[in-house]
Amino acid sequence: MMNTPMLMLDRFIDGAGWFQITILAFYGAFLANKMQDPSQSAVWRKRSWLLFSILFFIQFGLGLIADERFLMSGHLHLPAPFMIIAGPAYRGQMTIMPIMLLSSIVLSGPAWCSHYCYLGAWDSLAAKRRTKNLRLKKDEREPIRNKWIWKGSFLFLTMLGAIIFRLAGLSAWQTLGPALALALFGVGIMVFISRKRKKMIHCVAFCPIGTIVNFARFVSPFRISIESSCTSCMKCIPSCHYDALNIKDIKNGKPGLSCTLCGDCVTSCEFNSIRYHFFRMKPQTSRNLYLFITISLHILCLGLARM
Repeated sequence: MMNTPMLMLDRFIDGAGWFQITILAFYGAFLANKMQDPSQSAVWRKRSWLLFSILFFIQFGLGLIADERFLMSGHLHLPAPFMIIAGPAYRGQMTIMPIMLLSSIVLSGPAWCSHYCYLGAWDSLAAKRRTKNLRLKKDEREPIRNKWIWKGSFLFLTMLGAIIFRLAGLSAWQTLGPALALALFGVGIMVFISRKRKKMIHCVAFCPIGTIVNFARFVSPFRISIESSCTSCMKCIPSCHYDALNIKDIKNGKPGLSCTLCGDCVTSCEFNSIRYHFFRMKPQTSRNLYLFITISLHILCLGLARM
């Protein structure tokens, strides 16, 4: 149990958390209204995700320089996604962040990597295309080579390093240097590789959390399929920054394993051939349900956007 209120406003004014809940509820309703329109969904997903990241780091900064009440636990943690698993492995105890991660996977599949991750929004921004009609280069039509080897290796090394640091009895300050170097390495991938490839290389081939999400996503029953009405026009490929759509995936009738169900491909498809599925529900109902759950979790994470 937390020793301090989970909602930020409650920490400054007793009972003010209800006001924060009301603001978040109206924001969630506004976002749901915008994203129900498939033509606007991709735009508002990226805007809301970037807003979440901005507020996260603003509160993190205020916690450092102004008031520690902006920090969730009152203790400083490195704001890098891999710390969600490396931190508990190093400390030998469960924390709130792994619980939030696992809960989100159960409820909304891989949406963590397209709605809730505070650093993934940067990678999305780095991979952004300047025009929608940009012709695909040859390497953009093909999947990233050896990405699963890279992903698995980074996950293994991250966990191994955290356990070694714990067994060696290193203090938190002694582990800060290697952890910070790894975080900066990830940012470097965004700046120099994601921008060039126009794909989210940090999230797709580096982030250990993304690897866990990719394989654990199947506990959620939500799926996306490419229907037989698809004309193989390939216009959906540029819209997918997660390397989950290429010629082979389109022929297989479903996105690849790195799909986060973000739905940007739905926006790009002129023939309504890419659809959400949830058991026997109709595609539109399945999509609305997915949006409801994902946006609800998004505003909950927004309300807890503190370290």
